[in-house]
This record gives sequence, structure tokens and C-alpha cells, in this order.
Amino acid sequence: MTLSFKIKQSLPIVFTYISNYEKFVSVHPVIFKMTKNTDGSYKVFEKLKLGLIPISFTYHTTIEPNVKSKSIVMNASIMWFTKIEIQFNLTEENDFTLIDEKIQFKSPLPIKSIMERIFKKQHGLLFRNIESINK
Repeated sequence: MTLSFKIKQSLPIVFTYISNYEKFVSVHPVIFKMTKNTDGSYKVFEKLKLGLIPISFTYHTTIEPNVKSKSIVMNASIMWFTKIEIQFNLTEENDFTLIDEKIQFKSPLPIKSIMERIFKKQHGLLFRNIESINK
């Protein structure tokens, strides 16, 4: 799955808010806490609604920023059976930042279409939140 966003925000700010776990939590619509593990990975605390049912869960992720290529890769393992890899590629265009996301899901369960809908909605909100910083 590929998602693209164009927001009126500088690339350095967008890069920092995606790559820094504390800043990421401050703008993410469903992640309400992240803690750093001793191995450098993070424990993520997330709460989302599926319909009217609120679901809270935790999982582990890694965040690998690459300043030179202006990209960030996140790898998450959710409930031991679903793996998600997200690659954010950033490009500056005048006063805007273009964000191209490549998201891969690996799961034995038929959840891909559900996950795609969730990610489209959440990341639309995420980047609107980043766009509104300092405005």
C-alpha cells in the first residue's frame, strides 16, 4: 500500500516529528504513549475504535531515521503474528513537504483491507496534526 501526503510544513519539522518517538506521540491520533526499551526499540501503547468498540493494545516497534536520504523506516510486530513495515520518504517542495509512505503488512489473518482503511484515516490525521504545528 502506498500513501502520499503534501503538507505545508518544513521537511526538518516533519522529519523530527516522525523520527522522534516523543514528538511522534504528541501528534499521533491513536498512539498515546511510547517508551524506549533497553535494546533501542520502543513499546507502543495504542487505543483505537473499531466501530463503537474501543480497543487498547501494545506492541514493539523500531524507528530507523536516515537523515541523508530523508527517510524513516518503522518496523512493528503486533500481537506476535502481524508484521508491519512503513517507509516514509520525504521531499521538500517550496514551503511544502511531500510524504510518500510505503506500507507492507504480513499476517496470516485476512486483515489487510481493514488495516489499510485504518492507516489511511490515522495517517491523514497524523499529517494534518504535524501541518498545524507552530501555526
